[in-house]
Amino acid sequence: MPRPYRPARELEHHLDRGELDFAIAIARGIARERRRPLELDVVVRFLPLIATHRPEEFDVWALRWLERWCEELRGRASIDDGVEVVKALAAIPVEAEQALTTLRRLASPAAS
Repeated sequence: MPRPYRPARELEHHLDRGELDFAIAIARGIARERRRPLELDVVVRFLPLIATHRPEEFDVWALRWLERWCEELRGRASIDDGVEVVKALAAIPVEAEQALTTLRRLASPAAS
């Protein structure tokens, strides 16, 4: 008996395995189906893969993530939080795990 297709779970698996192109394709499908962008904590997982596989695109992706963070946390985040976010984004290519931990904390609605 075939298993039901769960695109969000499939996306997680591709991100875990570092399969950027598959992850992007599935993410686009999920966003289109939901008619809204993926959550920030999911999208941030793409950034280390972009830094590794497409370093020339990293700044564009990181700045797009920063724009979304600013929009979604408007009125709940401080300028100090913003500085911390920018530092963490800049650290992704060299210290991905620590940077992602910081970004997840600051992207959480309970963070502010």
